[in-house]
Amino acid sequence: MKRSPVFDPFARLAAGMAALALLAAPAGAVGAANDPHGVWLRPDGGEQFSFYDCDNGLLCAKLVSVAKPEDASAVGMVILRGATKSGPNEWKGKLYNAQDGKTYEGYVSLRSANELRLKGCLWGVLCSGETWTRVAAVKTHGADGEGAGR
Repeated sequence: MKRSPVFDPFARLAAGMAALALLAAPAGAVGAANDPHGVWLRPDGGEQFSFYDCDNGLLCAKLVSVAKPEDASAVGMVILRGATKSGPNEWKGKLYNAQDGKTYEGYVSLRSANELRLKGCLWGVLCSGETWTRVAAVKTHGADGEGAGR
């Protein structure tokens, strides 16, 4: 079975302990409580993810748009499940890693109304993350202008 490179929060673990120390640093205080619900852009791959309520008010996220047509089959994949509020502008849940097919502890923190930090951890120590930006609408992609966004 071919592994999908759509979302791999652990790919940067090999970058070294210095990078891990920076990623583990506190995200900083956010002035007002912000809402993680909506569509967010992963800048490295161009994918867009929708954060939504699921399972009695828990936070989930799924892939809603891809940059490359060959990745269209991954649209709809849920990457964050059952996240509960763990602090001001912070949520903790299960984060799916499409690269290895495993699920890890996932952390979502809102730095501002338009900046979200998503981090995945193995054993609570080895962590890697990315900062995503909010988008106004889901972009679609396809050869004829019709896209994979749902």
